[in-house]
Amino acid sequence: MKKFFLISSATATAAMILAALLMQSAGGVRAAETEIKTENKPHTAADTLSSVASVSKIFSVTAVMQLADQGKVDLDAPVTDYLPDFTMADSRYKKITVRMLMNHSSGLMGSHYADTLFYADRSMSAHNNLLDNLRSERLKTEPGAFGCYCNDGFDLLALIAERVSGESYTDYLENHICKPLGMEQTGTVLNAFMTDEQMKIFSNGTEFPAEFDMGFGGGGLLSTAPELAKFGSAFFTGNKSLLSEKSKNEMKQNYAKADYEDACGLGWDTVNDAVFADAGVQVVSKGGDLLHQHAELYVAPDEKISIGVTCAGGSSSAAKQLAAALMEIALDEQGITVQHQSKPEPKETLDTVPDVYQQYEGLYLTGSELLRLSFPEQKYMELQTIQDGKILKRNYLYTKDGWFVRVEGNVAAGKAVQASPQELYRFQERDGEVYVIMEQWSGDENLGYEKSSSYAAQKTEPNPLSNSVQKAWDARNGKHYYIVSERYSSASYNGQQQETCTVSEGYAGNLKIKDAAHAETIIRIPSSASRDQSDIEFITENGIEYLCPTARGGKYISEDAIPDFTEEISEVPLTTGSASWYNIKGDPFRTITLEIPAHAAVYAYDSRDRVVYSSIAKAYGNTVSLPENGKLVFVGETGSAVTVRQ
Repeated sequence: MKKFFLISSATATAAMILAALLMQSAGGVRAAETEIKTENKPHTAADTLSSVASVSKIFSVTAVMQLADQGKVDLDAPVTDYLPDFTMADSRYKKITVRMLMNHSSGLMGSHYADTLFYADRSMSAHNNLLDNLRSERLKTEPGAFGCYCNDGFDLLALIAERVSGESYTDYLENHICKPLGMEQTGTVLNAFMTDEQMKIFSNGTEFPAEFDMGFGGGGLLSTAPELAKFGSAFFTGNKSLLSEKSKNEMKQNYAKADYEDACGLGWDTVNDAVFADAGVQVVSKGGDLLHQHAELYVAPDEKISIGVTCAGGSSSAAKQLAAALMEIALDEQGITVQHQSKPEPKETLDTVPDVYQQYEGLYLTGSELLRLSFPEQKYMELQTIQDGKILKRNYLYTKDGWFVRVEGNVAAGKAVQASPQELYRFQERDGEVYVIMEQWSGDENLGYEKSSSYAAQKTEPNPLSNSVQKAWDARNGKHYYIVSERYSSASYNGQQQETCTVSEGYAGNLKIKDAAHAETIIRIPSSASRDQSDIEFITENGIEYLCPTARGGKYISEDAIPDFTEEISEVPLTTGSASWYNIKGDPFRTITLEIPAHAAVYAYDSRDRVVYSSIAKAYGNTVSLPENGKLVFVGETGSAVTVRQ
């Protein structure tokens, strides 16, 4: 039977969740659809189109696996066999195979985010410039060393599909995946764009136009919940509509080389969900997140169950919880009972940390920050990090079974309680490195509890700097840098507009400072804690300093170079690729009225860099009440200007 479930919320933060469950049944197919309305026209839940974000990766893997089935692609051949113009500034790139792109083990830095995510707009820049962007990059680790989530690898897969097939990626999906499955609302933004059935999205309680991802292979597809479920049915055992059994089996293998590594398949995030494995059922899954839209695909190949979930607001975690709950219902209909994992019992703790752990004191790098780890008076473990200039501390008690459990309260006075959800750490030495392993529980009594385990941090050493280099970085410590390079329609201006430079122990965040203008990533954490890394470079143009993340892309202006928005300003000229930022000074209660040309945008932020106005949003109008000590940014194309009436 075929079922559609609709859950809608009156809150803007969870505007809509759509889920479709597809099961194969000897009794045929029955459909029940729920009517919903948009401001454009009535339609059914089955019509609601959404970006499926990283669930797109299963499509790009499927495309290349089809070509492998035809003998046109060898998964273990170098990527350069199919993309001879793929080069990097690191000779090891020649070792990257097609399979490594699929299981996230290529060693690529991760994701080139510049020019990828837009509101109600499209640009082929990210697709067309991918190889140029990678040409100047290095690898963060040896190809094949371990799996670490990587969007760029799947955008390369889309290029391989294009080169080998001779079709555009959009046409290939349409002709070889969508049409064979009867999927009429699935595609890239080139053939599924700005329809009346687009899912509504909200930010801070205000409706925005739909966001579109231009990284086709990694996150750029749109679909509906029912069609997502239909796509999942192609992975049922015995279904050869898209792929051979050999290819499907290769996709659902666990490619982790050791415990605590990412247990991913080819494209799939998870290839044997532990909760369902305990019931004897293999479930493969893939989730995805954009800023506002999220998705999840759950498939039980042998039981022939496929579940697609799309939602606006929240995160892919909410979509995953719903997909798991629906999977449990579907299995129950087949007489398979899934037992929820119980809430973990509190750990038995000890009041002394064994002497052997003293060797683990020191500095550690995570995917985004530098930690200082110590054992005060050998009573407990303390983790310190610096955020927004403040030192934050987390405390852990040693447990009888050799872990450290997070606690809250005054641990030094013996008045701490174990945190909920439970969070555990321990140490592991591997290949000459010291790592921290984390186990963390999530969930609730209704949906059950789930444990996730992974490598979380890597030990490092202080990085002493020369006086001149230290002085250069001290001048940047705590400074904010604001994006100037993105297109007017970029979603980067809505909450992802700034980077902060935090300097400590010779590191900038989690990057090792190399000289006065460069810092580089050195982490080799064998999990997705190493995802989306980038070296950074500081450049000076016309006396203005800019921060440039070399692998993520983008250009950010120093807050020191941002001028004041005075009452005399009546016009702001616009320049393509160079947003104009202003500090708001003077009367904090004054308002301005804007005349904004086409292909331009204005955002206003409060003193904490939170968005309070966006001309991109649907209901803001053109009058802005200026926030005290906030900022304005004007973005657009050369030859136009924003008129300001104060």
